[in-house]
Order: sequence, then structure tokens, then C-alpha cells
Amino acid sequence: MRRTRLFWRIYATYLVVAILGVLAMGGLALGTARDFYLDRTADGLQARAALVLEEVRPLLDEKSRGMLQATIVRLGAASQTRYTVIAGESSGEDPGTVLAESAADPSTLTSHADRPEFKQALRSEIGQSVRFSSTLKKDEMYVAVPLEQDGEVVAVVRAAMPLASINDALPQLSWRIAVGATAVAALTALIGLLVSRSISHQMERLRDGAVRFAAGDLEHKLAVPRTAEFAAVAESLNSMAERIADEIQTLTRERNEREAVLASMVEAVIAVDVEERVITANNAATRLLGREGSSVVGHSIQEVVRNAELQRVVQETLAGNAPVEREITLWTDRIPTTLQANGTRLHSPDGGQSVGAVVVLNDVTRLKRLESVRSDFVANVSHELRTPLTAIKGFAETLLEGAADDPQTRDTFLRIIAGQAERLNSITADLLALSELEADVLRPGPFGDVDLQTVMASAVELCSVAANAKTIKLSLHASGPVVVPGNAPLIEQALVNLIDNAIKYSPSDTAVTISALQSTDEVTVEVTDQGPGIAREHQPRLFERFYRVDRARSRDLGGTGLGLAIVKHVAQAHSGRVSLRSELGSGSTFCLHLPRHASQPPRHKR
Repeated sequence: MRRTRLFWRIYATYLVVAILGVLAMGGLALGTARDFYLDRTADGLQARAALVLEEVRPLLDEKSRGMLQATIVRLGAASQTRYTVIAGESSGEDPGTVLAESAADPSTLTSHADRPEFKQALRSEIGQSVRFSSTLKKDEMYVAVPLEQDGEVVAVVRAAMPLASINDALPQLSWRIAVGATAVAALTALIGLLVSRSISHQMERLRDGAVRFAAGDLEHKLAVPRTAEFAAVAESLNSMAERIADEIQTLTRERNEREAVLASMVEAVIAVDVEERVITANNAATRLLGREGSSVVGHSIQEVVRNAELQRVVQETLAGNAPVEREITLWTDRIPTTLQANGTRLHSPDGGQSVGAVVVLNDVTRLKRLESVRSDFVANVSHELRTPLTAIKGFAETLLEGAADDPQTRDTFLRIIAGQAERLNSITADLLALSELEADVLRPGPFGDVDLQTVMASAVELCSVAANAKTIKLSLHASGPVVVPGNAPLIEQALVNLIDNAIKYSPSDTAVTISALQSTDEVTVEVTDQGPGIAREHQPRLFERFYRVDRARSRDLGGTGLGLAIVKHVAQAHSGRVSLRSELGSGSTFCLHLPRHASQPPRHKR
């Protein structure tokens, strides 16, 4: 619907009222003037009729009729008035008979008994009427005066004047009234324009101020008009803007503080209302739920989270009064994430009505994995140490029971005991190396420049005896000097472990390739074998302590199960990483990634 401006509403109303008032006053003035003129004319006709009455009184007898007619004609011509003498009820003639007429032959005129002014005069009153004259064929005003003798109406003298003479006098009066009315209307319209514009401008200023307030410019102040009503509105708007600005400032500060707290929290926080629509979710929650960068506020928890366990936690929290605590599993990109969910109901500020629930999610996947690793480590260490200790204890007891008397048996048992002791020594040495790496004991202060090509050549040389025993060819590929910041003995130990591991699991008469690849940010040392390969489900845990794909075969090959864990910790000590590419039946490639620029290695927690 089209909206009309206030200015036009006020001005148009003002103009219509002014025009209607001027027209009404003009019409009333014109009507009053016409009535006044008619009244004056009627009074003049009555006076003339009264004068004529005295002239015709002695001429009413039948003998004087000719003189009566002549007198009426003379008087009519002298005063430019039409006179008529009409017989009354006591004249001896029929009432209404025209006895004399100044404007026509009386004998040609019909009876005037039905004329309203004549009827009124017969009642001894002054008769008056305005009507169409059938004799002169024009509108005329008639005034009839009774002529009485002995209390009876003998005759009626009627004076008449055409209305044309009256109407001819009215146009000039009407013109003057119209000019005056037009002037008044124009002045009224001008005053209305000024008043309407003033009111409209004041309203526009108030509107502009309200628009600025709505747009957020609460510092703006409205000028207070002189009109009391507009001044009250302006003062109210200014006061309202001040209060709103204070409230917004308070709410903004509280919101910023709340958002800063939520954004800095490591825990994921999700708040929902009673209809399970999300009220707020911090950055940790959107990252955890895979909705980072998208707005989740206003959506139901079923839309945001495709996890029945978490949805159930929200529903139970909303349904009950006690906090809900549960451990759930969330799958992201087919990777399980273990979460500790704690749900609590939200209440209104007065502590009465429930307005929703808040759920805090703690990612305990790493803790669970560490607990699993720690448990596996204890079990693996116990298992790895129990096997050689059991062998040493058994063969020692056998020797004590008399087997030492047989030289051949004694030598065999002693060699076995020595081998198992060496195995214990290897496990202990690797455990100590891992412990020292985690405790940063072996990490020097600032790293020095390490010629990686020289370190690789040294590691190949140390592993050449084991390679020659299986007729495995070690191929070294490095394009020129490769320098990285680090600790040369640690890097050499990691490469020896990778190469030794590749030799152990490679068939005889195959090749193990050691190569260095350079990029802008890092150098990657790859050790590729032609062994049986590693299934995909084992690859994520392969660098854990004592983790073995095939425990029996690994133990037979003489491994401690700690070599790859040492490689991982050496990489972390250099702010690097390890990776693996392998498929069953296609061999494996172990990669040691070292940064090309010096950085402070991360310190490992004990």
C-alpha cells in the first residue's frame, strides 16, 4: 500500500477545510445579501402599495373605474412599479377580480383569487410571494396590502417588481464576495502551507533521528523543538537512545568476555534451548563436529551432530535435573574420536524455569590412546623381559641340577644364556635410549649443521655386515651435499635402525635403497625395502613401543620392538616427523622428515 507523507495529509486536510469554510461563508454571505435585498425590495413595495392604497380608496365605486385604471397606470409609470387592484370580499365584485392593472388591460386578466399573496391579504395581513407571472412571463416579487372599510377587506392593492432587476444587482455583490473569499482562501492556504511544512519538518527531523538510532548511531542527539508535544517525543527518544547505548555497551562487553572465554577453551561447548536448537557453539565445538566456518546457531542438534549418543546426552540433560556424564565415540573422516560429554541444564536468571542445556565435550582420544599405549607398554615389556629371563633361569637351574658336568651340554646352555642376556642388554639399551630422548638428555643446546650425505654413508657402512650376510645390496642415492640442522649421532642412530629393520624383513638377494629428497622446507630420507609389506590397519601403530605385526617372526629376527619408536622420537627431537608407505606384497618405504631450517625442538613431557 502506498504511503502518504504527513505534510500532504495535514496540508490537504487544512486546505479542504479552508476551502469548504470559505465556500460556506461566501454562500452564506451571498444568500444573506440576497435575502436582505429581497427584504428591502419587499419593504419598498409595501410602502409603495400603501401610498397607492390611499390614492385608490375614493375610486373604488363602479363609476370611477375608468379613473382608477388611469390612476394606477400613471402611478405605475411614475414609480416603475407594477400595481394591481383586486376586488375583495366586500367590494360587490367577485373576490379576485382585477379592478385595475398598470401593466395590462384588466378585462383580459383572469381572476386572482388563487394568488397566495391575495389570499394572505384577505386575512388582513400583508401578502408576499415570489413566483412566475403568467401575464408578464417572468419571475416577480409581489406584495399585497389590504384596503379595509368597516373591518372588512374591500380591495387589495398589489405592488410587483420583476426579479430580473434584483438579479441584475446581485452579480456585482457576488463578485465582491468571491474576490474576498478567494483572498481569504489564498491567505488560509499559505498559512496552512507554512504550518504543515513546519510540522512536517519537525516530524522529519524526529524520523531521521530515529533512523540513525535504528542504524546504531546512538551517540546522535535530536534537537528539541519548541513545540511541547514534539519536544516531549525528542527528549524521550534521546533518553531511550542513551539507555539503549548503555545496555548495548554492557551486553557487548559481556558477550565479548563470554565469547573470548568460549573461544579460548580447549573443550568443545554446545548450548541448546528447550527445543534442542543450538544457542551457541565455540570454535572447538565447530572444529570437532566438522562444521568449522559455518553457522550452527538456530539449527537443531540433530542437524548439527549426526551422532545418536551425543543427541541422547542432550535429550537426557533436558529431561532430567541431574548432570549427565558419558563417554561417547564420534567418527570424523572414518577416524574415531573419544569424547567425555558432560551435560548440565541451563536455568533462567531467577533460577526457576529451565531454558536449555549446555554440553561440554572433552577430547580424551589422546589420553585413551596413551592409556592403551602405557598398558601395552607394560604388558610388552613384561612379556619381552619374561622370555629371556625364563630361558636364563631355566637353563641356569638345569646347569645347577647337574647338566654342568656334561661339557657339551654346558657349553650349549651357556651360549643360550649369553644370547638371552645379550637380548636383555639390547632391550635395556633401547629403553634407556628412549627414556633419554623423551627426557631431552641427549639433545644438545643449539643444533649444528649436519652433512646428511656423510651420516647416510656412515649408517650404510655400519649395516653392511648384516646386509652382506643376506646378500642384500644397499643402494645410496643423494644428489650432492645435503645439510640440515641437528645432532649427527641421533640422526645416524635413526637411519641405522631404519636400514637394519629393512634388512631384517627383506628376502635374501634383494636390494634396500636409501635416498635423500630435498624440498623448500625439509629433507626426506627414504629407506625402501622389498619385504612382505605391512597391512594398512597396522600402519598407524607401527611406531609405538613393542608393537609388532608378527610377534613370533619379529622375535626370531632378533628385534627388540623399540627401533621404530626410537626413530620417531629422534625425528620429534629435530622438530621433524616420520611416515610410512606400504602395501602387502609390495615392500615398504620408511621416511624420516627433517626440517631444513633450525627450530627449537619440542620438549617431551615425562
